[in-house]
Amino acid sequence: MNKVKISLATFCFLFLISFGVLAEDRSTRILVTATEEATLSSEISAKIISIPIKVGNSFKKSDVLIEFDCSFFEAQKDVVQAELDSAIVTLKSNQELAMMRSIGEYEVQLSQIAVERAQSELNIAELNTDRCIIRAPYDGTMSKVFVNEYESIERQQPLIEIIGSGTLEAKLMISSKWLSWLSEGYPIRIVIDENGLEYGAQVHSLGADIDPVSQTIDATAQFDQNYETLLPGMSGTATF
Repeated sequence: MNKVKISLATFCFLFLISFGVLAEDRSTRILVTATEEATLSSEISAKIISIPIKVGNSFKKSDVLIEFDCSFFEAQKDVVQAELDSAIVTLKSNQELAMMRSIGEYEVQLSQIAVERAQSELNIAELNTDRCIIRAPYDGTMSKVFVNEYESIERQQPLIEIIGSGTLEAKLMISSKWLSWLSEGYPIRIVIDENGLEYGAQVHSLGADIDPVSQTIDATAQFDQNYETLLPGMSGTATF
């Protein structure tokens, strides 16, 4: 009868596995991402006259990020304003004439409609002039600039990419088996490859479905604070 020989080390390993003594490896790779990140596009066709914030520089909410040449839209607004003023004068005159029964109510109603139409056109003109300046929606940093000053751009053309200064997050993928013990708020430690530093974080959210092939689920972890040494795009290892 043949006998199978195994080493003492192999025997001990199998023994520990059978009794669940060896702990499961509870670590996974992560990617640092920003909670506030956006690519801003133009809502009008115009020429850029100023990009005051350079790549890598920070800004505050409502700071000017891009300014367009607005001379055409300002002139258009002036024309519409004049039309509105004229329509208002006509309306007042017709109202007075109607009181003296010189004209009918029909003419007054037409004058009122003309005022409302001119007011709507003025609202559109003011909206276009407001779009001549793109302001920061939140505090952050200029990440990328895709255009240059004095360049003419089209509507919906990507202009800049910004990253908010809010709390950073870590994107990770975990084994679906971990759902038996892992929940939101679970503390983890993250070691970043780029600087070798360790950071505290906690599970912020778990994905809605499990990948049937890899048996994994997406998760998000939020860092305990705004660490100055962390940057979006960094990667590392999270240990639970």
